[in-house]
Formats: sequence, C-alpha cells, structure tokens
Amino acid sequence: MSINKLFYSLIIGLLVNYSAISFAQDTSNTTVGELEEIVVTAQRREQNISDVSQAVQALSGDDLDELNITNFEEMITLIPGAIQNSTISHGSNVYSIRGVAASETDGDATVGYYLDNFAFSIPGRPYAPVTDLYDTERVEVLRGPSGTLYGLGSLGGTIKVITKDPVIGEFEGAFKATVSEIDDGDSSYTGDLVINAPISDNAAIRAVLSIKDIGGWAEIIPSDQTDGNPYEALTGRLKLLVEPNEKTSVKFTYWRQDSEQEYANRLTYPSPPAIDNVFGETFSDYTIYILDVAYDLGFAMLESTTGYMENTVISNNGGFIPGIGNFSSLWPLESENFNEDIRLTSKSEGAWSWIVGAFYQDGETFGGQDVLLPDFGFNSINASNLLSSESWAIYGEASRTSEDEKWVLTIGGRYYEEKRSFNENSSVELLTPLTGAPDPIVTNTVGTDSATNDTFNPRLNVAYYPSEDSMLYFEAAKGFRSGSITSTAIMTASNATLGGTNYDNASEPDTLWNYTIGGKWNLGSVSIDLAAFFYDWGDAQVEISPALQTIVIPVADIEGRGIDLTVAWDTPIDGLSLYFSGNTNEVELDNVDQAIVTKLPFMSDGSQLPGTAKSTYSVRANLIRPLNNDMTLNANALFVQRDSVQSVFDGRIAPSIELLNANIGISKDNWKFGLFGRNLTEEEGPMSMVGGQHSIPFPRTIGLSLETNF
Repeated sequence: MSINKLFYSLIIGLLVNYSAISFAQDTSNTTVGELEEIVVTAQRREQNISDVSQAVQALSGDDLDELNITNFEEMITLIPGAIQNSTISHGSNVYSIRGVAASETDGDATVGYYLDNFAFSIPGRPYAPVTDLYDTERVEVLRGPSGTLYGLGSLGGTIKVITKDPVIGEFEGAFKATVSEIDDGDSSYTGDLVINAPISDNAAIRAVLSIKDIGGWAEIIPSDQTDGNPYEALTGRLKLLVEPNEKTSVKFTYWRQDSEQEYANRLTYPSPPAIDNVFGETFSDYTIYILDVAYDLGFAMLESTTGYMENTVISNNGGFIPGIGNFSSLWPLESENFNEDIRLTSKSEGAWSWIVGAFYQDGETFGGQDVLLPDFGFNSINASNLLSSESWAIYGEASRTSEDEKWVLTIGGRYYEEKRSFNENSSVELLTPLTGAPDPIVTNTVGTDSATNDTFNPRLNVAYYPSEDSMLYFEAAKGFRSGSITSTAIMTASNATLGGTNYDNASEPDTLWNYTIGGKWNLGSVSIDLAAFFYDWGDAQVEISPALQTIVIPVADIEGRGIDLTVAWDTPIDGLSLYFSGNTNEVELDNVDQAIVTKLPFMSDGSQLPGTAKSTYSVRANLIRPLNNDMTLNANALFVQRDSVQSVFDGRIAPSIELLNANIGISKDNWKFGLFGRNLTEEEGPMSMVGGQHSIPFPRTIGLSLETNF
C-alpha cells in the first residue's frame, strides 16, 4: 500500500471509530478544560501573553511539533495578516505583516527578525533568516511597529525565534525522522537530533542537528529532466549555558546552516510545474555567534547580547523567460553583521516598571550580478556594489500602574542614527544588433554615495483591566526603515524610462504611524484576541521595475486599516481544541507620481498596494485522546486561506489559495509514530508572479514520522 492510500485510510478509520467512541461516552463526565497560558518576552520581560497590551501571537515548541512545522514558510501561515511575498530560492524568502509589503529583492525588510536575542538583518535586502525550528521553545510574533524596543526593520512587525536553553544537571535528548512522497515528484527525507548534557554542577550544553533532503517536483524542459528542483540543508546549533552563581547567567550560541538547491522556486509554467532554464543552482549558508550575559542587580536585570553573522547566497541560472528571451545570470550576495544590545530591566512589581537600553550595529552587504541578455542586445551586464551600514540607538520605556491596578500607562521612545555608504562598479556591453555599430560598445560606471538617517520613534500604550480575565488597550507607535541606495546607472536608466523623472538613487527613510485598539478576553475554555488597526505610511519605499532592473523609491503615501482576530476554544468534547486566526487588510495607495502610474497603471491612487492580500485566515483543530495499552492519539488539521495578491512588477494577479494540512500520531511511553499530509487540497497557485515566472505552493506531500526522547 502506498503512503497516500495509507494516510487516507487511517483518516477515515479514525473518523469512524472516534465518532462511535464519542457517542458512547457518558457526557456527564466531560469537563471543559482551561487553555494553557504561554509566557512571552515581547516587551523584553517575561509576561503571560494575555497580560501583554499589544497584538502578540505565540506558538510554543509543542504547537510546532504537533503541527509538524519545521520552518518559517510553514509557520507564517499561522499568523493572521502575515504572508510570504517572495521565495526565489531557498535562502531568499521575504515576508510581510499587516500589508506592510515593499519589496521582493531590494530594500531593507519591513519585518524585524530576532534569533534568540540577536537582531538578524541584511542591509539593503529584505530576506528573512532560513532557520530550522526543531527544538524551539516558542515563536513570538508582534504585529505592528516595534520600533521602541526592537528598532530598525520592525515597520510592520517583529518575529522572534526563541530556542530551548540547556538544562543544567540533566542528560536528555530526542530524535525525529521523516520520509515523505511528493505528488508527481521525488521522495524526501529529514532527520533531527538534540542532546542536552551537563558539564558540571553549574553548566550544560545543548546540541541540535537537522538534516533535510527534499525531493524535486518540477520538470526541466530543455533537458526533459523530472523532479528538477530538489534542495538539501544541514543545520546545526550549539548552546552553552554557565551559571557561576545565583545572580549570573552566561549563554553562548553557535548557529550554522548550509543549503543547496537545484534551479529555483520560480517556475516558467505553474501547471504542471516546469522550468524552462538550461541550468540553475543556488547555494546558501550562514553562521551566527551569540553571547548573552545576564546579571541580577536586585532592583533590575542587566543584560547584554553580542552577536555576529556571516551570510552568503549565490544563485546561478540560465535559460529562457517569456517576454525577455534567453539569459544567463550569476548573482552573488554576501553580508556580515555585528550588533550589541545592552539593557537594564526593572524587577519591581510595584507601581512603576521600566527598561532602558542601547544598541549598536555594524553591517555590510556585497551584491553582484553578471547577466547576459543577447536577445535584448546586451552581451554582458556586470555590476558589483558594497553597501555599508553603521548605526546606534538608545531606547527606553516606563509603565505606571494605577492604585487599583486597573490602568497601566506606558510611554517609550527610541532615538536612532545611521550612516550608510554605497560603492558601485558596473559595465554594460551592447551588441551590434542593438547599436548598429560594427563592434560592441562598452559603458562603465563607477560611483559612490552616502546618506545619514536619524529618527525618534515614540510609543504610547494605555491598558485597562476591567477584570482579571479581560483587557482593553490603545496603542500609538511609530516605525522606521532606512532609505535605500540604488545603483546610479540603474536609477539613471529608470528615470529615463519613467519619462524623465528625477528620483535620487539615495532615498529618504520612510516612517509609519500605527494606531491600534484591541482587547483580550480569557473566558475559561475560550480565549479571544481582537485588534483593529490603522496606519499612515508616508513616502513609502516600494520596489518597482519600470525597466529591466528594479529600483526602490518613495512611490506613494499609503494608508492601511484592518482587523486581527484570534480565537481558541477548548471544546466540551474531551481533548478537542479549535483555533481560528484571521486578518483583513485594506492597504491603499495615495499621491502616486503620475509618471509611475503612466508606466505602471495598476499603481494608481486608491489601488490596493501590490504584494498585499486583503484577507488571510486559518482554522485549526487539535484532538488528543487516550487509547488502549497506555497509548495516546494526537491528530490535527489546519486549513489556510489567502486572498489574491497582485505583482508589484507587472500587475499580474496571483489568485487566492487554499491549503489543507493534517497530522495523525500515536504515542506510547517515549515513542511517537505519525502520518502527515501537506497541501491535501492540491493547491497549484500560483502564490506570486514576477514577469513570466511563478511561485507555487509546495505540491501535495504525504509522509511518515518517527520520534523518540530519552
């Protein structure tokens, strides 16, 4: 029997048997349970998530494991209002929250990313970290600007990945392996291992290793190759914890990932999935070192996070794109980033609480390209550039609780200053068919540019607690993103294409003011988190493509409004929990330059910002039931819907998508066996379109998993 048939047979069998069990039970013994609270650090201190007066969502490591979610791409579907804007290849994923979407390849990210306490960023690029989520304590998602405590990049929100710390005095470990079959594709294999070992009475180490061999599923047309876009990834994480005394904690973390993918995730034809390239490969790796030191001063915690990252993505492709013709391209991207964050957080549980801190960052990104477009008359387009960024910030927040403990007023701010420099060297060789000259013509461009950015980001938050189980809040906060610097040659060509505009290659920073009214209610078996938001995004930097190359310029003023809703229900049916997460987004353009509208008419005033979805939602059901012989059944299903999304490059519309995932597991003692299915609706998308290329959901996949802990 194939894995597919086994999966569907087991689903039907469980439904039939569980229905019989449910109706046979004595309902008088069924009780409604309490939903589990999750402790988060969204405000840089430990709090129950229901006490945080902010739009925050948290996914525990157990949640991720039960749903068999192992990476950002799968995790992001659980976040209302968050979507994946681009996935060129493994190592270059772009996400947005609440419609604050700006680019796919250039410009800084609109989402802030934190791996533990390390601020992950690539100056001048919007890419998210590519990290495995095995052995994760939790993932926290802050919706809306987090510029006071989290700084640069947190324009639309912040995503924090908190990994598990070593456990002192205990030896423990876990192992998980999966094998899966891709519909009309190859097989995939993964393996995860974690070991926690004590070193001494006050020290321990935790090591995590993840291996992925994911099969391909796209046809490579020129070579008749099938299953042509597989990828392999190796991820390692090592964390050392030393507690020399009761007041001091020292953690050192080492991350490393290496991955390789043949061809890319963008397809020439979405159904059946096919790539018209002659060759293609992408290599990606990153290394991160993090040192966390904490000291208890009695009245406050003094904490320091020091981190350094090196990241490399190299893409090499060649073939044919409809409308462009034959091409060959090599795109190397190398970046490094050092940052230091030192903060002092009050411990008092009295009327006042506060946090003050300082942040420093020094990073650079080297980008290059070597492109051949003979059908367009370009024999060679060579370009290399180096973007350097050095910044510092000071920040703080103070909160005052009323005497009756029903009101909390929080005021905070962050002052930020950055210096950026840009160096470029490019050459273009024009072929005779384009110029009419007997010999190719070569033009060279060498240039430098620099910019200084500074801002003050305030935050005001008022929370009201009418009871221990409810809260209402209002928040006004400002977000900030540094200005983009574009190649002089590319900007000159783009200005000419736009009819003689005069956009500078060094853009001014853009800012976003966000206003949120929200409430949280814990009703025992039901919890509700509701937030209505409005934001004003001035001089928004958006990536557009008026010519062959893309540029990032202040395209328009943007207004966004919407609602986030999350509901969790521990139903009267023993072991059954239901979850709903949803978001609506209206993100409208205003004051668009007429030259841009003439060239890109889909970006007229009043239009929805390309790259954003008007609505997203997910519905999840979890079932945990005891079985005979001390076994436990754990089953869940997840349905995700995302509205249509328009391409920022050419206005083409990717239709709405609907995805269904399911997991069934049986555990006994320290062992668990499971079956899982991904994209059971066989959704083909595409999710996004860029020119003649498409990004589609991962095809239907059915697999087996086996895990144990010791």
